[in-house]
Amino acid sequence: MLSTKLSHPLSDAELDEMGHFLARVQNGAIPNIETLDGFLTALVICPELVKPSEYMPIIISGETEAGDLVFETLAEAERFQSLLARHWNDVNRTLRSGEFYMPVLAEDDTGKFKGNDWATGFLAGTRMRHSVWTPIVDDEERGGVFVALFALAYEHAEDPSLRPFSEPISPERREDLLAMMIAGVKRLFDEFAEERKSATVRRPGPLSFGPKIGRNDPCPCGSGKKYKKCCGQVTFH
Repeated sequence: MLSTKLSHPLSDAELDEMGHFLARVQNGAIPNIETLDGFLTALVICPELVKPSEYMPIIISGETEAGDLVFETLAEAERFQSLLARHWNDVNRTLRSGEFYMPVLAEDDTGKFKGNDWATGFLAGTRMRHSVWTPIVDDEERGGVFVALFALAYEHAEDPSLRPFSEPISPERREDLLAMMIAGVKRLFDEFAEERKSATVRRPGPLSFGPKIGRNDPCPCGSGKKYKKCCGQVTFH
């Protein structure tokens, strides 16, 4: 059974705390909590295991090595790992319970939810296992959710040819796209149910990074490196 701490969803303050960690990464693929939520949701849905040693570098890496997330203390690194594990568990538990997972969306300056970063994060998660997701994207019936995801992810693409609409997305259309995205996520999770059962690679259960990790212990992300040389890298300022 999960401890209460690891099974409890992140509070608003803890989501903000996680966001502050992510904001330290310079020009990374996962710049904020909304993108992270979409990214983790795709990994939870995927019937093929994506190990922490594979996805952690995506989360903590900047555009260059100098822009990577570096923790100032061991306690700070452990805190980040704990928050990440709890959020993964919340997404996993919600979907496994049969409920709709309500994405973590940030409000813009006008108080509206856009969903662009969430869709971008989800697509980043699917790129971890192209072979699993490509048949879904190419299937007219099963790939419907990707219409909404691509529309939101590429709404402001630098290349105008990638933008889904020639006109700005109206509030009504955005609401429809977000609803399609939320419903589609549950549908994908349900459709992958049989594949998860028959997968030869064991699906991960709840994530748990122990309360204390020795600096010379193997890193819990699964990289095979010592903690101090991986997610527990410490610098002092």
